[in-house]
Amino acid sequence: MGLSSYLLLFETAGISFEIAPLWILFFGTLVTYNLCVFYTAGTASKKFEFIYKKRNSLKIIFFLSLILLIPAPFFLTLNQFWFLVHLAVISIFYTVPIHIELPSDDILEEEINGKQKTKKSTKKNYFAVPAWRNIPYLKIFLIAYVWASATVIFPMLHEHLIIQNPKTIALFFERLFFTLAITVPFDIRDKEGDKRVGLNTLVSLLSVQKSKILAIFLLLICTALIYHFHINYFLHFGIVYILTAFLIIGSSNKRSEWYFTGLIDGLFVVEFLILFFI
Repeated sequence: MGLSSYLLLFETAGISFEIAPLWILFFGTLVTYNLCVFYTAGTASKKFEFIYKKRNSLKIIFFLSLILLIPAPFFLTLNQFWFLVHLAVISIFYTVPIHIELPSDDILEEEINGKQKTKKSTKKNYFAVPAWRNIPYLKIFLIAYVWASATVIFPMLHEHLIIQNPKTIALFFERLFFTLAITVPFDIRDKEGDKRVGLNTLVSLLSVQKSKILAIFLLLICTALIYHFHINYFLHFGIVYILTAFLIIGSSNKRSEWYFTGLIDGLFVVEFLILFFI
């Protein structure tokens, strides 16, 4: 998606490719997506069962990616670096909960009949914040914001912290609404699991059918934004949006994991390939 942004903005706004932002997008994604391997135990979900079984291999990928990520920020502009920091915070706490335990009472020592007696304190949760993905209605908006910001705004920040190019702004909102649209099927997939843990989502609020209609409406907004961005790309994105609409309409919680992780997530790759080859 970062490459797609460079391809689009190189021709329309004269923005050239930079390796450091793309390097960070690639290895940063590997780091943040594999954070769950450190606290995910075996669950009923096939995805998390796979993560648990492959946890040693995924930990190796995590640490290698982290090592390769370390020098990259030194090649960013200061604006890119500070923008990246807030995206990293959101990405980490999206999956990582905060639990801080402190002693409920001080340890007391007293002497009884010449013998020292120690009263041990018990621990309790003093401060706890759930992973941000478990905050009602927030999950898909965090995903859309981080993906759009990371793949459009972050690579384009050079001398100015505020994006002044209208083409970049139009592409940001297209990416934001497109990511929101393709995230709806994932909420449909997780509907029963979210219901069991009491997590309210957009799908539980609107129903499956209305959520699909909303996702299609978001694609129509994307179409208008691409028309405004540059009419030459109208056909390219039209192909992607038609494929996306069919996948959204066909989504249900009975579909296999590959329908979502393979086909729907794969739309990002399809978009890049269409732009690259056409």
